[in-house]
Amino acid sequence: MEAASNLIHEQGVPQLRVEEVASEAGLSVGTFYLYFDGKDDLFAHLVIEYTQRLRDRMRASYGAPGSMTERMERSLDAYLSFVEENEKGFLYFRDAGTIQTPVGRLSSWALEQHAADLRPLLEEGMKSGEFRSFDAEQTAQAIVGLTQHMAGWWLEHRDHCSRQELAHFLLALTGIGLQR
Repeated sequence: MEAASNLIHEQGVPQLRVEEVASEAGLSVGTFYLYFDGKDDLFAHLVIEYTQRLRDRMRASYGAPGSMTERMERSLDAYLSFVEENEKGFLYFRDAGTIQTPVGRLSSWALEQHAADLRPLLEEGMKSGEFRSFDAEQTAQAIVGLTQHMAGWWLEHRDHCSRQELAHFLLALTGIGLQR
């Protein structure tokens, strides 16, 4: 998986070949197929692993001290850093996330994981009165979906806005909706 991750970072997923991954890992193609059904299966395993890595970063930012707004800002920064570090894999995931896996459709599963992590922060903000009271599940789904879409758009349109401008826009847009 490390070999595949390195190759994806260098060249992207569409160009990735099983033979190349096996060679980079020092394995035979036959050994590769003992662990994975093919390139899509390998990619699904990578998404599951990388989703956990991102969730760990996000949870750390949610749990750090500060106001709800400060915690949302830190979490967005963590998310955009991760997306930028994994640009080619992220864009492929966005475009091919309908791959069926043991956890369901890959894109739906990943969004559910992130929304589940965000929901307690939103509930805390709503309970404290810092955020308006909305359905926390719908709010989490909306924020996660918007953020993922806009991160992908930004990666493909960096000439339109900087990372800081994107973060400011997303925080302002979600903040307007959440503020009391």
